[in-house]
Formats: sequence, structure tokens, C-alpha cells
Amino acid sequence: MELVIDANILLAGFMKAAITRELLLDGRLRLHAPEHLIYETRKHLLSDINLKKRIGLSIKQIDKIWFVLTENISTHTQTDYQKFHASALKIAPHPEDAPYLALALKMKFPIWSNDKGMKTQNCVKVLSTHELLRQLR
Repeated sequence: MELVIDANILLAGFMKAAITRELLLDGRLRLHAPEHLIYETRKHLLSDINLKKRIGLSIKQIDKIWFVLTENISTHTQTDYQKFHASALKIAPHPEDAPYLALALKMKFPIWSNDKGMKTQNCVKVLSTHELLRQLR
């Protein structure tokens, strides 16, 4: 199954005993993301003190997990989905969601996200982690 993932999914992969981590490593999934997801997620992991406390991992542990979790994510530059960005902005619940929606529109893949706001639009299918688990069973 091919999916566009959003930042909340990658961040959830760093939580202790996260089912999301297992899914991020599941060979049945081919994951795609806008390139900025990688930069933004990394920035949050290294600079957000509250997030670092919640995940309870050292920088060294974060680096190890980061390498493993991002290995299976194909990143796409903005030029890859630029044609769909204006349409995505119209349906996005928040402007920062537009790159994920634009990539999903271009590739015709669902988005894997636990952001309830993403489901307020009806142009792109959005699967929560729970829904994805159900589909994989």
C-alpha cells in the first residue's frame, strides 16, 4: 500500500512502544512525504523541549531511530507537486497541510495522518493509524 505520511505520524514513531513505529517499518507500506516533512520533524525532535521530555530519548537514541524510520520514506520536492498546491490550499484545513494534500492529489495516494482536521476535506482519503491497522489485517 502506498501512502503519503504527515509529520504527526513520523513524530509518533518516536514514542515508546509505538505501534506507529512498527507500521513505519512495515514492508507492506511504501511511504511518501513532502521533503519539508523531514526537515520540520527533525527540527522539532531536536529543539522542542516538551516533545523531547514526552518521548524520553537521548539525542543518540533519536538519531538511531531517525535513520531507521526515515529510510522507508521517499521524499518529494515541492516542484514534484507544485501543480497541485493551489488546489490543496483550497481544501486544506490549515496551510501547513497543503503540501501533504498536494502530494496526495498528484500521486493519487491516501494520506496517513492522525490529524482530525485533515478529514474535513473530501478530495483525498485520509487514514488514521487505527484505520490503517484495520486495512492491513
